[in-house]
Amino acid sequence: MKNIVLSIWILCNLISCRNYPSEVEEALNLSDENRAELEKVLEYSKKKGKIAYESACFLIENMKYHKSLNRLELDSSYIHFFNQIDSIYDHFFKGMSLDEIKSFKSKEYDSLRITLAETFNNIKTNKKNYKESTTDLKTIHADFLIDNIESALRIWEINGYTYKKDFDFFKEFILPYRTTDEYPAYKRSTIRTLYNKIISDSVNTSIYSKLERYKTYVNKCRWMNKHVKAKEHLGIYDLFIPKFKMDCHNMTTWSNNVLRACGVPTVYEYTPQWIDRERKHFWCVSPDSMGIFQPYTAPDNNIREDWESDIKYAGKVYRKTFEAQKNTPYFLSGEDEYIPKSLRSPLLLDQTFRYHQTITLRMPLSKKIKTRLVYLCMFTKEKLNPVGWGIVDTDNEEIIFNQIPLNILFFPIYFDNEEMQPAAEPFMICSNGINNEIPQPLTTNDMKHEMDVTLYCKSLYRSNNSQKSLGLKYISLDCDTTQKVELVLLRKYPEKRKLKTSYSNMKGNIWIAGNKERGQYDTLHTLDYTPFPYIQEVSLNNNRAYRYYRYISPSKSPIDISHMEFLSTDSKLHPHSTPTALPIFSDCKNKNMDRIEKKYRITGKPVHTGSNPELAFDGNFETYVGSSGIGMDFGKPVKITHVRFAPRNANNMIVIGDNYALMYYNNGWKRLGVQKADKNYLKFSNAPKATLYLLKNLTNGTEELPFFYSKGKQYFLHVNTLDYDSL
Repeated sequence: MKNIVLSIWILCNLISCRNYPSEVEEALNLSDENRAELEKVLEYSKKKGKIAYESACFLIENMKYHKSLNRLELDSSYIHFFNQIDSIYDHFFKGMSLDEIKSFKSKEYDSLRITLAETFNNIKTNKKNYKESTTDLKTIHADFLIDNIESALRIWEINGYTYKKDFDFFKEFILPYRTTDEYPAYKRSTIRTLYNKIISDSVNTSIYSKLERYKTYVNKCRWMNKHVKAKEHLGIYDLFIPKFKMDCHNMTTWSNNVLRACGVPTVYEYTPQWIDRERKHFWCVSPDSMGIFQPYTAPDNNIREDWESDIKYAGKVYRKTFEAQKNTPYFLSGEDEYIPKSLRSPLLLDQTFRYHQTITLRMPLSKKIKTRLVYLCMFTKEKLNPVGWGIVDTDNEEIIFNQIPLNILFFPIYFDNEEMQPAAEPFMICSNGINNEIPQPLTTNDMKHEMDVTLYCKSLYRSNNSQKSLGLKYISLDCDTTQKVELVLLRKYPEKRKLKTSYSNMKGNIWIAGNKERGQYDTLHTLDYTPFPYIQEVSLNNNRAYRYYRYISPSKSPIDISHMEFLSTDSKLHPHSTPTALPIFSDCKNKNMDRIEKKYRITGKPVHTGSNPELAFDGNFETYVGSSGIGMDFGKPVKITHVRFAPRNANNMIVIGDNYALMYYNNGWKRLGVQKADKNYLKFSNAPKATLYLLKNLTNGTEELPFFYSKGKQYFLHVNTLDYDSL
């Protein structure tokens, strides 16, 4: 009897000594045979102090929400290969300054790069890839977690963090052993050993400096691996293979792991949809010198480098956290309530307020809505894409949407089982400019001062004092089918940002001519305007005959030419054909230049001036030449008087011969009619006076974006600036 009592006392004493927090104990109960491993971590961390122990508790209590998509085991030949790449990098660039490394370009090493590719491509892969179905609670062992915590605490000590001020930041930006669903094949100390020597700077240890070194290292490894053709993902080594450089989810995930291991605090954020494209994008975020969290698409950019060109055009934005977020649909939805796949994760933290001016919107609740959540969708070609959610407050008969960005159109829906149902008319909260009462993008890390407004009778009022909200306007899509308007349409999709930049860079390019391929050339004409994305004609004002004609960029930047043809007013004995017709934007035929002066397209042979120069002369407007120049050899001198050309474009204009359907929104998309284009514009009469239209090319192309129509012009959604008071 005494032995039984003693055993019970010892057991109770052991339990009370451990006395783990309830969330941790719950996690341990789910860990099955791995419990002993996790308890080793907890007991070890207790001896290391408060920060170590709370770090261990934080990781373990959230591990049930994490698992790998696949378990990846690489053959040692791959590891040896990339160690070799690292050694070559060290040999090439040891002793060089960062600027010298960045500017290094040498063709004398092409044979080495080819040899490296042959070595890689001859590896007989024994890589094993398994589908992972169990959570980290059952698969992550003590040595891995202890190594991770110790490595993170080293960074804690180096930076002089304090518990009260920095622990919440530390938990997400430094401590996590994984970023998303990657397989954690390497301990943090191993990753640090591999890369810290590359991206650290003993003179300047700023985050910016480390990111610049990391960016440069990856760039040069990709340069060495130019000819490598990887067939499958290789975990962390994907970073150094050119084929995978555009997989921004993969690049962001592994960049986070490398940077954290090397002391750079960072997290993974993403947009489920651009405001003008139907794709996701993923990027890293780190604090700048003032402590403000700033985005960058790693490993190709540094802090805020691609903000203006890309990230500022994100829609809703979320952080992928390690800690479960209680205000996500995962926890907020009712029993058996359907959650769209894109928003099912419990690890989503809304960060839209940092990227846009946002408000909290309280919308009247329709009696038909019985769900706990209403979702906000953005437009796609096929269906609506859920990108956010709002909470149904039945007591106050309202739906509360947090972090609604201004000037973005949303479609509110709820789910009846798995079927989308409209919860309200599509709407935008509009502002004709910057609202000074709301923080501007990338200026704050918290949303304490977000404006809270209530919608009542289609007007916005401040929720706390019922005064009308200044500077904001609520616009819903109301279609008046009793009123008719005429639409003249030039495009189905707006000009792309990067292409518009390319057009601007073309200004200043020149046409030159000579009678020797590599001899003296005369300058005939300088492009003195920014070209537009149609075929267009310039006069060279040329009165001499030359054998060779070239179009070049004096700055050596890409010419981005989709099509070019050389014309003469005198065919004589030269092989020729009919020039491509110029675009028709008017019913007045006498404006067509072809009828004013007869011209002939002279046939020649493309001069090899770079890669694929023939793409500028193949008649396909969807191919282009990206080198710094093109040329044509006519075999003998000919007087070229004019040139017709089209810059690189996405062919989203009105194409003669293609069929188009015009849609308008009236509680769903309705088709108005179909036309076959016989000019470079379309005219639709008797269109309902709707607030949103969509033009679909039924013959070619996939890119489409809704647009408003006001005062005779198209204003593409989220792209073109429109005075919303005119709607």
